[in-house]
Amino acid sequence: MLTLLAKILGALSSDTRPLQLSLAFGFAFLIGFNGFLSLVGLAVIALLFIVRVNLSIFLAMSAVFGVLSLLLSPLTAGLGKSLLTEPTWAEMWTSLYNTYWFRVFELNNTLELGAAVFSLFAFVPVVVVAHWLVLKYRKVFMDWVSRFKVVQTLKASKFYRIYEAVHG
Repeated sequence: MLTLLAKILGALSSDTRPLQLSLAFGFAFLIGFNGFLSLVGLAVIALLFIVRVNLSIFLAMSAVFGVLSLLLSPLTAGLGKSLLTEPTWAEMWTSLYNTYWFRVFELNNTLELGAAVFSLFAFVPVVVVAHWLVLKYRKVFMDWVSRFKVVQTLKASKFYRIYEAVHG
């Protein structure tokens, strides 16, 4: 757990572009709410091969957003129920249910549909907020942490120089 936290803090402090870090947060948000084997999850996995993001942040935040999705599941299930029981859309849902892929990805489930719709609509705000937080961390918090005597001592040690040489 501590090594994962160290990797996250290292990624936040690295030369990685803030957009790459914030996209890792956004993709983790989608995976946390939908799971790896959902329609949205498989699309995110495909995007991970195309778009360069930090995988440490992605994996750690996927777990965090997974827990958050459990807390918000009554709200997302309510959203899914309201979408699936809308009378004007009944014909559309019936025709979609008759397709193979709609049933495979369980989008007829209120929780699955609600989580997918919620996470897709919240994706852009999550990325924007994460981008702002990364910039704030680098501008304010990173300098504050580097002033600690313990951090200065660690950075001056031979072990840290070897670590920097190995890990770049």
